[in-house]
Amino acid sequence: MSVPHDVSHMFKLVALGDGAVGKTSCIKRYTEDSFNERYIATIGTTFALKTLDVVLPNGSTVKARVVLWDLAGQPTYNELRRRYMAGSSMAIIVYDVTRPQTFLDIGEWYTKFITVCPNSVVAVVGNKIDREDRLVPPEAARMVTEWLDVLHYETSAKTGVNVDSLFTDLVTRAIEKQRQLGPFDSVSGTQPPKPFKLGI
Repeated sequence: MSVPHDVSHMFKLVALGDGAVGKTSCIKRYTEDSFNERYIATIGTTFALKTLDVVLPNGSTVKARVVLWDLAGQPTYNELRRRYMAGSSMAIIVYDVTRPQTFLDIGEWYTKFITVCPNSVVAVVGNKIDREDRLVPPEAARMVTEWLDVLHYETSAKTGVNVDSLFTDLVTRAIEKQRQLGPFDSVSGTQPPKPFKLGI
């Protein structure tokens, strides 16, 4: 995988969450600006690439490349998911606002990920807000994200609402966290472990 000479930051992102919540659709909307109405379950893992310009808080612009790993949500892939989480600096945990159980499972997904990648930036994502049969209110998600001390976004992979800002904000936060913690290990792509504050 060749890296353009002007790319200054490389990151790995994993998409987590129950099956059929829209993980693949969010990634496809972001990387290809496309959407498929037909649900096709992810088998194992797939990945996509995105290179973007990021404006930092100090006003400077850097170019970053993100490898976005789409991990299947079915329980049978637990061990495979754990292996692919390693070295991730970002994660999105996606739930379906029309299916409350997928929202209730957020905590379990978060624990699985943060155990492997304690210094990563995490966003909880309520997807399918274009649907009229919504059952999970925004207030519920805000409570959970404050408890876990993570970012929160509501998106529609179908219409594209908030998808770009979700990923751009994650990369911006990851760059800032990398600056705070020091450079990633060049071999493993990870940082030395440091205490993680849940903010509970």
